[in-house]
Formats: sequence, structure tokens, C-alpha cells
Amino acid sequence: MKNARRAAGRRGDNRMKTNRFRRQNERGFAGSLVRGFLLALFFSGLLLLCLTLICYKNDDPSRLVRPCAAVGFVLSSFLAGFLPAGFYKKRGLLIGLAGGAILALLFAILSLILGEPGKVAAGARLIAYPAILLLSTLGGLLGGAKRHVRRRPKRF
Repeated sequence: MKNARRAAGRRGDNRMKTNRFRRQNERGFAGSLVRGFLLALFFSGLLLLCLTLICYKNDDPSRLVRPCAAVGFVLSSFLAGFLPAGFYKKRGLLIGLAGGAILALLFAILSLILGEPGKVAAGARLIAYPAILLLSTLGGLLGGAKRHVRRRPKRF
């Protein structure tokens, strides 16, 4: 390795330097997951604030509460997978699933602390938590690495 660095320095080849620079700036799985998840929570909060203002400005806000909650739920779940995958760029499916698992766990803990357990139907929970996982996994797949496809030359 030492000789390769010396040879690279003599030839004016910067490959070793750029690879080392890339390795230092890469984020790990956990760091990308935490950064992307916190950013997703921030954007989800902004989205919920905007949806709340839309409901508040309407004459009859009670009819808009459920659709706005559904939009916030879907976009928050999608962002929980999309943004960490955008940071990590290697395994979009895995990091999207991990982001969704953290979001589902966070929703479960908040519902236990803030809500009444008997008030939300069990069927809604059976649909909501897998939906979080699926939407965040989809976000992870779309936000992950975009592989370059080698195109074959046309044969006549």
C-alpha cells in the first residue's frame, strides 16, 4: 500500500487521494439513517403544519381532517425511507425498511403515551403499521442509488 502511494505520487496519479477522500466523507448506515430520519421528521412537521393551516382556514374544518391526516401519514412514511436512502445511496431497500420500522415504533410509542388504547380499532393498527413499512420501503427504493445501465451498441 505504501509503495502504491509513492508510485501514485510520482506519476501524478490522484486515484489514491480521491478514493481516500471519498472514504472519509462517506456516511455509515446508522449515520445516514439518523440524519435522513431527522430530516424526514422535520419535513413531516412542516407538512402537518401546512395541512393544519389548510384545515383551519376552511369554513368546515371537520370534513378535511381525515383526508389531511391521510396525506400527512402517506408522505411522512414515504419520506422516512426516501431521505435516509438518499444519504446512504447503497442499500435503499434496507435503509428504507429501517426508517419505516423506526417511524412505526415511534407512532406506536406515541399512541401508547398520548392516546387511549381502546379508542383506535385494532384493524386500523393492523393496516397502519404495515403501510408505514411498505411506503418507507418504496421511498427507500426510489431514493437509493441509481445504477447506470450499460447499453449495448446496436447490432445490425
